[in-house]
Amino acid sequence: MKTLRSLLIIIVFSGILAACFPTDDNECSGKGMIAGKVDIGPLCPVEPCNLSEDSIDKIYDARKIIIYQSDSVTVVDSVSIQSDRTYDIKVWPGKYVVDINHTGIDSSGDVPKAVRVLAGQIVIVDISIDTGIR
Repeated sequence: MKTLRSLLIIIVFSGILAACFPTDDNECSGKGMIAGKVDIGPLCPVEPCNLSEDSIDKIYDARKIIIYQSDSVTVVDSVSIQSDRTYDIKVWPGKYVVDINHTGIDSSGDVPKAVRVLAGQIVIVDISIDTGIR
């Protein structure tokens, strides 16, 4: 019985250590994540839009997702949109505001958006960006 209790204590203690053991990027696993899909359009003033994939990639590369502290002024981090048209960013638990960098006359009804992130939680904020091209 004493051996079983000692083993249980070791297992529990190991779990506690693993919960905040530095990872490859030297961060504790107590972080959460803000992630989502990004859609940008229209890309051309008329259809059909004959842009090359490289041109479309450049349009997405020019946009950034900005994470602010809850004051909507202090930038926590910014992240590029990935090639699969998604983004994700690890943050400590807390309240944040998600926004875009507003390239040109870009606008979005989806952001700015206030979010609350908990440890180990993924908060999804999908963003549609209107380029203003008509």
